[in-house]
Amino acid sequence: MSILVTIEHTVEELNSILMALAERPFKEVANLIVKIKSMAEAQMGVTPEAPQATVTADAPAAPASETPAA
Repeated sequence: MSILVTIEHTVEELNSILMALAERPFKEVANLIVKIKSMAEAQMGVTPEAPQATVTADAPAAPASETPAA
């Protein structure tokens, strides 16, 4: 039998929880991270977006019209 518990946290607290979970092996926490994220998005009225590439300071993005040389 599964018991559901509702716990309220601020966005900052949830971010801290997610950062702590990120330190664990992925297979142990992946489902929990996804559940926390989807529940928070639903409560905040955020629609999930498709994953997007990130750009770091040492790897600038190429314009969409350019393709990298092979």
